[in-house]
Amino acid sequence: MARGKPRVRGRQLTTEPNGFDFSFSNKSYRCGNSKAVIDMNARFCTNCGAGLVARASTSGNVLRQTCPACRTTVYETPYIVTATLPITDGGVILVRRGTEPGRGLWSYPGGYLEDGETIEEAALRETWEETGLRVKITGLLGVYSRPGGRTVTVIFEAAAESDAWRSGPEVTEIETFSVDKIPWKELAFWTAKYALEDWVYARERGLVLPRAWRIGPPRKSTKE
Repeated sequence: MARGKPRVRGRQLTTEPNGFDFSFSNKSYRCGNSKAVIDMNARFCTNCGAGLVARASTSGNVLRQTCPACRTTVYETPYIVTATLPITDGGVILVRRGTEPGRGLWSYPGGYLEDGETIEEAALRETWEETGLRVKITGLLGVYSRPGGRTVTVIFEAAAESDAWRSGPEVTEIETFSVDKIPWKELAFWTAKYALEDWVYARERGLVLPRAWRIGPPRKSTKE
């Protein structure tokens, strides 16, 4: 390997600023972009079980885990987190987290999208599991991601049908906060801060959020 030998940083292999050269099967490759990364979780092909190797993508600036036997590329993309900001006449409902990350801090009710769910279904399920509230999605508040992040977070504004909540196993407290009482310095995640800022911004200006209840038709085959 020459010029900009890759170095491991935690779970990712990151190139030097000038990129790097590497070879496989007597062929030379060049990753000339400092953004070239490879997640080191996958070791074996999900299709045939053979060991994976690192190969440059078609664009040449990203390394991907590829199977030399069946040519399957294993994509390890970010996970989807989905959540709601339940709204009542008194303000916004937040939960105090009882587990890490962010234990003891305030956030929205939410969690990971499960296989077979729509993001709307997952948001409603997570809200019910953590608060016992039946809510109705009223709009898409925002979609949040960041460079190098392992999640994409989708947050909906939702109308709470009542304030008769109960804390789920991952929550220690539930509270309604008016705009001037939002605990900005005690929020668990940057996404919670951004979502609340966006909600306050839209509320103060009377903005109408994008509708978020157009769910696609069921998938009929693996080719769709």
